[in-house]
Amino acid sequence: MNKKYVIFAPHADDEVIGCHDLLLTGLVERILFASRDVTSEELIKVKDEFNCQVDLFDYKHIPEHRILLFPDPVFETHPLHRQLGHIGESLLREGKSEVIFYTTNMNTPYIYEVENPARKKSCLTRLYSHKASLWKYEHKYFLFEGYTKWIIKWEG
Repeated sequence: MNKKYVIFAPHADDEVIGCHDLLLTGLVERILFASRDVTSEELIKVKDEFNCQVDLFDYKHIPEHRILLFPDPVFETHPLHRQLGHIGESLLREGKSEVIFYTTNMNTPYIYEVENPARKKSCLTRLYSHKASLWKYEHKYFLFEGYTKWIIKWEG
């Protein structure tokens, strides 16, 4: 199985909230975190959990020949999520990369229910136990995920 996906996560935990089902496939090669708040312990835990490379995002080096997953620049509400999503949008509009947008927002029109929400919640708790209060009652973090591709039509 060739690993071919790279996930750009605004914060530590967004990769699991938005892309857990994809991470379980074993097709993710790398996770890049935009926030510098992620700890080295979290990086190691995520690397071990999903058997992929985990680094901080360097805006100067975008992986080539991979499918890139960015937060949705339209439906995400957090400023860092949108900022990172706009980078993905720029890459897509320049035709440099194949981009898929994911969401951490339950109010997005293209979400679906995950197959095993208990497994996703358990993963979040295992990797980010200090944030467990966030999803204790907030089903939006572990019940839903969503992915979308944009079709860019060029007028000539």
